[in-house]
Amino acid sequence: MIATHSIRAAEPADAARIAVLGAQVWVHTYAAGGVSEIIARYVLTTFTPEKVLALMNDPQVVLLIAEAEGNLAGYIVMRLGSPHADVSTEIETLYIQDSFAGCGIGSALLAQARGIAMERTGNRAIWLMVNSHNEKAISFYHSRGMLQHGVTYFELGGVKHENKVMVARD
Repeated sequence: MIATHSIRAAEPADAARIAVLGAQVWVHTYAAGGVSEIIARYVLTTFTPEKVLALMNDPQVVLLIAEAEGNLAGYIVMRLGSPHADVSTEIETLYIQDSFAGCGIGSALLAQARGIAMERTGNRAIWLMVNSHNEKAISFYHSRGMLQHGVTYFELGGVKHENKVMVARD
């Protein structure tokens, strides 16, 4: 779709766009069967500009955005000091708007995050959780050298959803 994009640290003025993109990607990915009351409440309370600003103000969090022609195309949230096994940098969120999938934005955000992890921790290793049914994301992470390192569960409305724990080491 596009040939160029830019990546930069998120700024407070980006909070509303990040919240909207987060809600859009989450609903598109996880509400394939429709939007239940539980999903609606989760999205409306999770993806807010206030929560995005709180992330930006957390000294353990790095939030980067990718823009294409000045518009938000994706973002990544990384948390330093969030250990899993011997890896201390967690990718909490990597969301790309569907229309930008396959343009290299996810790869660029992930590479930049690993570079920041190296600068801040001395180690490029990262870990993350991905829904076990999200084959597109799992395939993406596998193609970037990430391996499954266990499972965990995300609970929503009393229902547990299996997530794969993926790790990329140096």
